[in-house]
This record gives sequence, structure tokens and C-alpha cells, in this order.
Amino acid sequence: MVAPELNKVAREGAGKWVVAKVNTERAQNLARRFRINAIPTMALFKDGLEVTRQVGAMAAPAIRKFLEPHLGNGKS
Repeated sequence: MVAPELNKVAREGAGKWVVAKVNTERAQNLARRFRINAIPTMALFKDGLEVTRQVGAMAAPAIRKFLEPHLGNGKS
């Protein structure tokens, strides 16, 4: 359900940000490392550090709203 929405945001932000989807069943060590306890979880990293996270499914407009405060100028 979330994958198509993430794909939209990834296309819109090509060259500005990277969207990575992780299969936490296959990458259980990674899920533990980043304390992923619920699916879906979106974590935003800037300069290698997690700056925020959101648990739960969101449509593309809500994902963009989630990103905006961390994009520098507030707009993509």
C-alpha cells in the first residue's frame, strides 16, 4: 500500500533525496539496529543521522508534508 506512494515521492525528489525501501524480514539486523518495531516506519536521515521518523501508512502528499520541515527551504 505504501510502496506506490513512496515511489511517487522518490520520482518527484530525484536528484534531491534518496528513498530506500528495506525488507525488514530479510534484513532483521538492520531493523534491530534502527529500532524498527512497526511496519511501515519511515525514517528521515540527514548527513547520516536520523532526524525524524513516522510510523504508519501515508499517501504521497502526507509524505511530502513529513519531509518539508527538513528540506532546508521548506519546499521541494
